[in-house]
Amino acid sequence: MYNNKWYKYILSSAIIICSMYINSTYNTFAQETTQTREISKSEREDLQWQLKQMEGAMQKQQEQIHALKNRIEALSAEPKLITREEIQHEIEDYLSTDEARKEMGLGLPSVTAVYTPDDEKYALSFRLPDDNYTLNLGGRLQFQYTFKDKDEDFDESDVQDINLRRARVYMGGNIYTKFIHYYVELDGDKFNVGLRDFYIYVTPIEELNGKFGYFKVPFNRQRMTTSGKLLFIDRSIANDEFTQDRDYGVDIYGKPFEGHIEYHAAVFQGAGEDPEKWDNGDNLDNKLLYVLNFRYNPFGKYDYYDETDVKYSDKLKATIGASVAFNGKVNDEKIKDTNTVVGVVDLGVRYKGFTWDSDYFVRTEDPESDGDTVDSDGFYTQAGYFVIPKKLEVAARYSMLDPNNDINNDVEKEYTAGVNYYFRAHRSKIQADVGYYVTDSEDQDKEENRIRIQYQIIF
Repeated sequence: MYNNKWYKYILSSAIIICSMYINSTYNTFAQETTQTREISKSEREDLQWQLKQMEGAMQKQQEQIHALKNRIEALSAEPKLITREEIQHEIEDYLSTDEARKEMGLGLPSVTAVYTPDDEKYALSFRLPDDNYTLNLGGRLQFQYTFKDKDEDFDESDVQDINLRRARVYMGGNIYTKFIHYYVELDGDKFNVGLRDFYIYVTPIEELNGKFGYFKVPFNRQRMTTSGKLLFIDRSIANDEFTQDRDYGVDIYGKPFEGHIEYHAAVFQGAGEDPEKWDNGDNLDNKLLYVLNFRYNPFGKYDYYDETDVKYSDKLKATIGASVAFNGKVNDEKIKDTNTVVGVVDLGVRYKGFTWDSDYFVRTEDPESDGDTVDSDGFYTQAGYFVIPKKLEVAARYSMLDPNNDINNDVEKEYTAGVNYYFRAHRSKIQADVGYYVTDSEDQDKEENRIRIQYQIIF
């Protein structure tokens, strides 16, 4: 019994001690678990923040790497060079558009500017897209040196001169449509600048055209040829005597049958280049100048308003023409009215650098009242040949005129030889000629030697 009592006591004590140990251990474990949970949460947040920072840094590095790759590719690519002409072309194309002009506040249609350095006459052209409006600009200068060896037996002194023989600025083009044209030329030969030509010409069809204004009378071919395309530095003495020059008028003309025929039917005031000398420009005598001109070109179209063959014709070209002019204008206030009839026949040939031209003139001056009729005639013949095609040309001319067939010993003669060198056809050339001029007289012929050198530039 005693043993059972101690046994119960010892067992109870052991159970109590074990319970206390277990409870203590549980409390300790619970406390450690709570602390561990708190530490794990803080560490996770810290790791998440670090991860976020690393991801941001990596993204920046990726962006830097991408930028570096693009830079390397740009530096590695071969650069494309743009020429000045390409830039200028792009600018011109843009400025010619309606959009550009609208942005610039112009509100006008686009205008194209064209530089034409090889054109025979003009150097700069402005035109609308439909070509119904065009403006062409150009100019021409002739610098000339002249030495005249006068006849001392007639008490005349030698003359040496350097001057600007011709200075012209001109413009032409078409308006409203492609067949209505205009032309204006200014003359600056002297210090007083004046109008040389100003006219309108209409060309609906090749067979029938019209011109009105102030221009050259379509009489003789050498006068119709521009001074920029002469075989010699100036025209012949026969031309100077019989030509009809410029005037106010109307000309109906055409080139039917594919250019084999050309005709002119014209009427002018008849006062010539200086109408102011005729009663202050008024046509008080009511008399006019009438001109008829007919030409035949057997081998087709003929560039007869160029006295050279600088283009070097491969095929034979020829022309033959005739003109008649009637003028009832008063020639001088001191004499009576005079009816003047002038006629001319001309011939021209072009072939492989060779040129030949001849004109023969006749004239009758018949006073309406008292006075004798005066008959006169004259001619010239000239030839040229390119010894170096399109570059070096030699030429010779003979001209004669008899101012009055009823008077002896008044015949004038011209003998001229020349050489021409063409840098760019007629646009840039130098000419030189030597002339011998003689006038018959009863006692002693009057003689003159002449040397001329001239440079021409068209711009």
